[in-house]
Amino acid sequence: MSINKIKSIDSIELELPIGKGLYAFTGQNGSGKSTISSCASSVFFYMKMTDFFGHTDNDASISFELNGGKRYYKKFYERDRDKWKWTRKTEGDFKIKGFFEGSLIYGNRFRNTNYNTLRKLEFIDEKHLKEAPEFIRTNLGEILHNDINFYPKLFTVKNEDLPHNIHINGDIFYYEKSGKKISQFHMSTGENLLISILNSLNIRNSDRTTIDIPCLLMLDEIELALHPSSLKRLVVFLRKMSDNFNYAIYFSTHSLEIISSINPDNIFFIDRHIDNSLEIINPCYPAYATKILYDQSGYDYVILVEDDLASIMINRLLRNNSLLNNKLIHVLPCGGYSNVIDLAQDVVVSNLMGRNATIMIILDADVKTEAASYISKNGISNNIPINFLPVESLEKFLRDNLFKTVDHKLYRTLEDYIFHQVSLRTIIEEYKNSGESLKDNNGKKLYNRIDSELRNRNKSRNDIIEVVIRHVEDNQKKDLNKIITFLRKKLIE
Repeated sequence: MSINKIKSIDSIELELPIGKGLYAFTGQNGSGKSTISSCASSVFFYMKMTDFFGHTDNDASISFELNGGKRYYKKFYERDRDKWKWTRKTEGDFKIKGFFEGSLIYGNRFRNTNYNTLRKLEFIDEKHLKEAPEFIRTNLGEILHNDINFYPKLFTVKNEDLPHNIHINGDIFYYEKSGKKISQFHMSTGENLLISILNSLNIRNSDRTTIDIPCLLMLDEIELALHPSSLKRLVVFLRKMSDNFNYAIYFSTHSLEIISSINPDNIFFIDRHIDNSLEIINPCYPAYATKILYDQSGYDYVILVEDDLASIMINRLLRNNSLLNNKLIHVLPCGGYSNVIDLAQDVVVSNLMGRNATIMIILDADVKTEAASYISKNGISNNIPINFLPVESLEKFLRDNLFKTVDHKLYRTLEDYIFHQVSLRTIIEEYKNSGESLKDNNGKKLYNRIDSELRNRNKSRNDIIEVVIRHVEDNQKKDLNKIITFLRKKLIE
């Protein structure tokens, strides 16, 4: 997706996954996450651009590419009316579905329904109502109240059977409790929002005759309407829907509950810099995305690392070398080395961890020079001890040991334990022949191919990590002992 001159975004390009799973756009207020979410939604329905984005420059545009097909919104000059107007065009085979739901302003609720119509619907005759789908009734109760029968009866309007003086666009719901019907216009914001989401999901579920066509669900800041406990149940529910119906579900959110439940590879942190330029950080770990460490308070030590490989490796070293005795230690992945250093600085400057907690940093092996340069350039002086693992990031490690110089032992272990159907050899050969290896210094393109096969086999990144850690333990004992000595000194001194 390419966005040009839409609201506060001057220009940005993003590659967004369309495979099943939960994803998140996050960032500080005004970073542009809701604009990106709205722009992404225009890929599957025709937006009234002025209504959504207000006045835009005449060269504003949104464009998409998917499997060779193209779709774009651009402005053109309508000479006979002497005005600029938006148009949408599609080139090639471009198939995608989805829906967009916003918590406050945008969404599917009461669209184009005026006040007089709402008043008439308040007192509608029961003959114009029918029972709503059980999918909506039971999940509404389950998510909001952990009780599938909290709403004994749920109704919706028979749109096709309404009096001629009532015109509505969309579905209107009523629930009945203790003999009283409550219209959707008097429901809580959370009930209102969730009914709209469940209704849209029910419609999408019913037309998923083939799950091969990508389907995106865009949910904008839904946490503003839902209690944290309801939000957690909603995330569990949506994960199940994603798995069953092949949905890519995107949240635009600040919520720690949502972000902490999403894989870092699926978190897109939108960072707006002082010059108003945007940077997309992906993958992004929840600790960096939220910039909040209050849930880590109470620990004696917090060790900041870059990724999940480092986190699992450090935790194993702590456990296997009896370094956890009589102390609370938390290993927290934060993303790239600059993210780790920045977050550590925030902790010290803002005293986020309290006076009794000790902070340490352990970075990947390949960033020693870059880390020192970054600290010097930014004038960081906080006396936080720093050390380095004997390995790079997982992606770089796999590229260096499976492609650049093949480690036969690691190659054979992965082939024998994980890649039973599509061989590792096939994956690496396709990676080489595609030309991706020529511009893949961080190893992400090779890892994407490996990860795709893992998902097809119902395996996860952790399966790869376990093999890599065992390999390092067997073959790099000397380097690991340096880290163990560092940890022992800092934790026992």
